[in-house]
Formats: sequence, C-alpha cells, structure tokens
Amino acid sequence: MSTIIMLFILPLGILVYFWDRRNYAQNLLLFRDYISQMYYADLPQSDKMDQIDEMFYQNGYTRIERSESRLIVEKKHFNIGLLFISVGALTYFGLFIYLLYYRFVQKPRRLSVDLGNEVMMKEEKK
Repeated sequence: MSTIIMLFILPLGILVYFWDRRNYAQNLLLFRDYISQMYYADLPQSDKMDQIDEMFYQNGYTRIERSESRLIVEKKHFNIGLLFISVGALTYFGLFIYLLYYRFVQKPRRLSVDLGNEVMMKEEKK
C-alpha cells in the first residue's frame, strides 16, 4: 500500500510545487495593489505604514526594519510541493532531509516597501 502512495507523491509534489510558485506570484501582485491603494489614500504617512505593516503581519511576515516611509519584512516559506518531491524521491529520508533544509539552509523571502520610491515594493536579495 505505501508503495502505491509513494508512486503518486512525486508527481503530486511536482504539481503542487508549480501551483505554489504561481500562487506566490499572485500574492505579490495583491500586495502591490494594496500598497498602491494605500499610497493614494487620504491618510497620514504613519497610518499608511501601519496598515501596510498590519497586512504583512496578518499574512505571517516578520518585520525587520521600519521607518516613516520604508518597511522591510521577511517570511520563511514552507513549500509542501518540495516536501512531497523529497518524500516521493527519497521515501522517509526525504522528510528528514527537507526538514533539515527548511530549518538550516532555506533563506527567508524578504520584501521591501518604500512609499517614497517609484517602485513601491520589491524583493530584496540577501
């Protein structure tokens, strides 16, 4: 029974991995739209940054730096597709390897919001 499940986990992991990448890109577009709406709202600068900061907090991001017009947040993304791929390719060792990868190797995704710049949100490289 477990052999049959393992046969389907690898292709399922590949599908979920690409679905997750597409979903992440769509979320970035939603974040950009929300930030541009906040930029043109009739609110003081500090209230705009408070609402943008709250939006990132509600989505699981951790604030790294914040000033009056700049915000840097980061989030470590647990990718279930990569987990399925590693389990499907390496059976139970894949689970252990992926958890080690997630804990020690994977770097968090870092986003920078700058309301004083033309490009209001961008991904920062470490």
